[in-house]
Amino acid sequence: MSSGLAEELRTLLDGGAVPLPDKYDLAPERPQPLKLRHSVCYIVMGVLLNEQGEVLMMQEAKPECWGSWYLPAGRLERGETLVEGLCREVQEETGLLCQPLTLLVVEERGASWVRFVFLALQTGGTLKSTASADKESLQASWWDTVSSLPLRSRDILPLIKLALEYHRLPSHPSILPQLCPSPFLVLRLILICLSPQGEVWVLQSSTEPVHLPTTVCATRGRSILTPLCNLLQHPPKSYGILGVQHQGGDEADGVCFNIMGVFHGLEPPVVSRDGMSWVAVEDEGLKSRLTETLEKNTLLPLYS
Repeated sequence: MSSGLAEELRTLLDGGAVPLPDKYDLAPERPQPLKLRHSVCYIVMGVLLNEQGEVLMMQEAKPECWGSWYLPAGRLERGETLVEGLCREVQEETGLLCQPLTLLVVEERGASWVRFVFLALQTGGTLKSTASADKESLQASWWDTVSSLPLRSRDILPLIKLALEYHRLPSHPSILPQLCPSPFLVLRLILICLSPQGEVWVLQSSTEPVHLPTTVCATRGRSILTPLCNLLQHPPKSYGILGVQHQGGDEADGVCFNIMGVFHGLEPPVVSRDGMSWVAVEDEGLKSRLTETLEKNTLLPLYS
């Protein structure tokens, strides 16, 4: 394994960002840079819990769902980072200031719609009352999750459950978006194969300098995981997000998802693309970190 590839892996395992290469290993013909509210929509959502285990809710002011309740959420605006968008939406809809603690999950319905769900902590502000009702919301309140409450949609219930479980026992280290520009929606693939004998292989791109493979996702119709499924005859059954990179702004509205997946076998699976190959991890420290991350399943869930 090259020293550059080993350093790339260590940086990502430490939660850092790695700039994207000038040339991608897999990409649609002539991909167009993403543009918020034009070719892509990012939703930021916050789950805030108080000391009583209640969750922060806002009452909708939109005509189509007026009076129902939902988690504070909304579309990212041009030039915002994901964290900036989260803090703005929470303040606009609930009156509270917040600090994100970690991403809880990323949900996607193809590259044109991605929702980033954060666990966040109240740091100030005043809970919005009906006297402050506006176009953003009618009011905000803490909900015990047991009392009857008319919800805009029940899709938030698994997210609230996930937040309560994480609050009791974190399932992964704090994962927050790293500032690093990308013009496209990109998967950086950290694919690992573990053998019964303790051997560890990682998939690499042979394009100089040698690096982890990167794929550009199509912007319409398909899951962002489609490139991963097409790369191998049998994609990994276990995978998750090791890190998220986003900056926002002109020519930087894309996101890079550092996706980690694991295979088990006597030898790595066949790769259907030229220019990629498996390389053995010889460094014992790096090998240990990779296997520990996979065995403890400390990856951010991705719901497709």
